[in-house]
Amino acid sequence: MNETYYIAPARTRDWARVLNGALAALLAGVLAFAWAQTTRLTEANARLNAVVQKAFYETCELTEGVSVNFRKALVAGEPGQLQTLLNEIALQTQGALSNLALLPLGQETVSGTLKFINQAGDFATALSARLGNGGEVTAEDTAAMEQLSETAAAFSVRMGRLLDRYEKGEAVFDGPDATGEESLYPITGPAADYPALLYDGPFSDGRTNGEFKTLAGLAEIDEARARQALTAFVGQQAAEVTFTGESEIPVGCYEYTLRLGAYRLSAGVTKAGGEVLYMLCDSAAGEVVLSDAQAVDAARAFLLARGFGEMELSYSSRFEGILTANFAAVQDGVVLYPDLVKVQVSLADGTVVGLEAAGYLMNHVRREIALPKLTEADALARIGGALNPLGARLCVIPDNDAEALCYEVHATSGSDTFLAYIDAMTGVERRLMQVVESDGGAKVM
Repeated sequence: MNETYYIAPARTRDWARVLNGALAALLAGVLAFAWAQTTRLTEANARLNAVVQKAFYETCELTEGVSVNFRKALVAGEPGQLQTLLNEIALQTQGALSNLALLPLGQETVSGTLKFINQAGDFATALSARLGNGGEVTAEDTAAMEQLSETAAAFSVRMGRLLDRYEKGEAVFDGPDATGEESLYPITGPAADYPALLYDGPFSDGRTNGEFKTLAGLAEIDEARARQALTAFVGQQAAEVTFTGESEIPVGCYEYTLRLGAYRLSAGVTKAGGEVLYMLCDSAAGEVVLSDAQAVDAARAFLLARGFGEMELSYSSRFEGILTANFAAVQDGVVLYPDLVKVQVSLADGTVVGLEAAGYLMNHVRREIALPKLTEADALARIGGALNPLGARLCVIPDNDAEALCYEVHATSGSDTFLAYIDAMTGVERRLMQVVESDGGAKVM
């Protein structure tokens, strides 16, 4: 049987190759375009999620601040201090409103929340204006501040829980019940819990930019000497000390990684004088064995052995097997709050795994401390009438670019604890802070 085969002319075969090549190129282009669009969509979604998370975080923080400032306002001893707190509340409510507007919700869904926040801001603004014109705080004002504080606190913690659900991937803004009580309860309905707070400590947000006074006049060292200084500071356990580079923020430093027993740390050593600026732990702590008191003792002994001198424990907290202790320098019995050092201790074995000494290196010099014009009794008499004073001590606190000698008055109002800072020269109440306790420690706001 004879078979006949058709052989296409060469020109036809060439056109077929061209057509196939063109189709392949077109397909590749379509795929590349689709990939690019998918990538852009993914990036856009990531940016949107970042915006939503930021709005969540800031709303929680701002409404928590509103609550605490109203609590402070209830015990403020002077109209000027009260006005300052009310003005802060007005700014915080504006920030909360701006962040709520960034959440992917309709106006109707958040109308109740917006109304509450607007009322809080309007109340603070109106009361501040009345005080500025010589008016006084009435019993109705006090009752309103108590209610606003409680509502803001409850809203803040519920928002935090909603944020946790969102971060775990729950589609809280999607679906048929997205605006219902089960999905967006903190926004659409009332809440009742008080927020769990983490450790901060008084004046831990003090001056941390500017001249490093402790380093002034010290000679600059090279990397090899900085490595030696770090090894000596950490102790004989230090191993695998690796130089990783240099940085200039907040001051010129050599950067390192190292191992300390079972822990991996990063650290910075100042070029001027070879002082350890920070140590950060990148490893998880083991099972908790030590008590908080034992860890605080380990932190204090660590600082004393490294020449920090007399230090006063300010506050401490626990988190995931690590205790953070905040210490302030002491001079002639006066606590120097600008000269702060944070030390982190593993509750598994007492190893010091973290240090933050920027405030100390920036501010620690010997002061010329004047004799106070007020006595401790004078200071106790100047706090707000709603406060029950427990005691006082002299301290230096940061005051913008300067410092002020004050009596730190520890006081209570019902179940709340406050710290009032009375100027030891003028008697003015310079600062009022609330101490908020939690299972992990305390936050001073």
